[in-house]
Amino acid sequence: MRAVSIQDFIDEVFQYDSSPPAVFTIRRHCDEKYEFGRPMIPGAFKLGKIWKIDLDCYYREMDRSISGCEGGLGNPEEEAFVDNLARELATPG
Repeated sequence: MRAVSIQDFIDEVFQYDSSPPAVFTIRRHCDEKYEFGRPMIPGAFKLGKIWKIDLDCYYREMDRSISGCEGGLGNPEEEAFVDNLARELATPG
């Protein structure tokens, strides 16, 4: 677990963006969820009154959503199958 502040999260995740989001925007998204209950910022949690974001959790969930396994399949063999299928479908030819 790598719990970081919102500013450190912005510095890490949006380091190459010319206009990264503001701290208050990320703070608002920490408490919001998508319609199916998934958090807008995975790994966000409150430590007292301060929001922290677990970068390990955030990157793991973003990797899953990019590869098409939102929330994970729970089975490494199924996840490998889906990853391979996604690569095959993305390859032109």
